[in-house]
Amino acid sequence: MLFLLVLAVVLIATFLWWWWEWRGMGGLSPVARAYKRLERYVPLAGVKVSNVQTPEEKRRRIVQSLPQAERPITYITRSYTRERYAPPAIRDADGREITNSDRAWLDARRTILRRWLGRLLPWRR
Repeated sequence: MLFLLVLAVVLIATFLWWWWEWRGMGGLSPVARAYKRLERYVPLAGVKVSNVQTPEEKRRRIVQSLPQAERPITYITRSYTRERYAPPAIRDADGREITNSDRAWLDARRTILRRWLGRLLPWRR
């Protein structure tokens, strides 16, 4: 019985994580997906950004609060800006943006989640 309870909790937690991570991401490019995840996760770290801010303004605000994640956050934001606003001839078409964006997202998420856990655990403040 205990095994079934633990299994149910693990399955529910896995589903909730999947739902949080992937909800609304269908059809987005890897770069746009990394940027949208960044926007979704930064409030966990106590960083407030607004929908009226430009990607660069959001980047500056996030980096100000999470300086240890400056490289991946800057990479994600600048890649998103280039993909979204640059003429098609300037965009990287060889696929490097895909793997680099995914790697940058994993680095940024790790920093954001560490900050979030630090906010939850009072003895780590």
